[in-house]
Amino acid sequence: MVFRRCLLLTPRSISLHTCICRFSAKPNRVDITYQEGSTHEKSYVKVNEVKPEINLSEILRRIQRDVKVNAEENEANPLTTSYWFERKLKISEMHKLYLGLAKSRLTILVVLTAMAGFAFNPVSGSVVSLAALTAGTFLCSASANACNQVMEAPFDAQMDRCKQRVMVRHLVSPLHGLMFSVTCGVLGTAVLYSVNPLTAALGCANILLYAGVYTTMKRYTVANTWVGSVVGAIPPAMGWAAASGTLDSGALALCALLYFWQFPHFNSLSHNVRQDYCRAGYHMMSVTNTAQNAAVSLRNTIALIPLCIAMPFTGISHCSFSFYSIPINIYFSYLAWNFYKSPNKNTARELFRFSLVYLPILFGFLAIGYAFKERTSSSDEKHHGDKQYIKDLCPVNVIPASGVSDKYCPVGSKAKV
Repeated sequence: MVFRRCLLLTPRSISLHTCICRFSAKPNRVDITYQEGSTHEKSYVKVNEVKPEINLSEILRRIQRDVKVNAEENEANPLTTSYWFERKLKISEMHKLYLGLAKSRLTILVVLTAMAGFAFNPVSGSVVSLAALTAGTFLCSASANACNQVMEAPFDAQMDRCKQRVMVRHLVSPLHGLMFSVTCGVLGTAVLYSVNPLTAALGCANILLYAGVYTTMKRYTVANTWVGSVVGAIPPAMGWAAASGTLDSGALALCALLYFWQFPHFNSLSHNVRQDYCRAGYHMMSVTNTAQNAAVSLRNTIALIPLCIAMPFTGISHCSFSFYSIPINIYFSYLAWNFYKSPNKNTARELFRFSLVYLPILFGFLAIGYAFKERTSSSDEKHHGDKQYIKDLCPVNVIPASGVSDKYCPVGSKAKV
């Protein structure tokens, strides 16, 4: 009987495990007992693999082909061999790793919502401010996401949807990931400060809320979902502040839209992966209380109906948007109602998929209304003071005669004022 100690990268969770490999008397069988998970949760599983006439190095190479296996003989005990994985970072691969740490797809969505806040502000910002907002928001989001991955790597290793993340696969060290997060955070805040201090303060606050508060709360209370929704609602305010340097009712309306939308979006997603959250020890409504998870989704989709009706009164769109938004919000609420009545995989999937297209459709309606509003406003300004245009608007019986003062025409008086 020969015992060998090794580090094995198993396909089960794609993370490093401490393994004890025992070679039995039969040459075609290897018993691998490995310690799975983090140091906080220890479980021992025995795996029997039938590999006729195959050695340990070949097993390791087949499990993870892109990792180099090194062996170092222990002089004190010639029967013990230590194996470890050595991965050399290549410059050509660094951008992929950094994009993975930044959660590039999520970060792009954050940047787009910030740009929407910039675009819907009646005050026209400069192209330089827009470019600085885009770069600074991207860096701040990347910082928060990278710090989140560093902190949650032991728990993400136990989730199927997270097992391919950079920190879980040990493609970079925790120190490397943390330094990337700090660098992005400092640079992003500095770039946003070049726009104005308010935008920089919002960006910095978002990093602290996501990495410091939300990530920590996920393991203790379901209230983390509300904090996460606040984090997702801040980027439109950053865009609004970048354009005008202030926050008003239009910015708050956009923030409220993102805030309410995130509950049906995330709750429907978490329902279908609640086993992963449970295994990792995260306190989510989908794990602790499925009924509450669906009820919160329904309440927030219903709240979107009056919010969208009232949004034109903030000046960010034309009044026609109130009518355009009603059908889409009613259908969104209908899907949330189905999820509430019968919380299962199908209803959750339908709600989640529609939530993905909900924001693009709604922002499209907002953009159309905003363009129409700007067009009508510019038309009024163009004809301001035009006497012929004013006479066309006046009733026939109040049109002033030639040589008579325009004070008798109410429209003409207003035009002069």
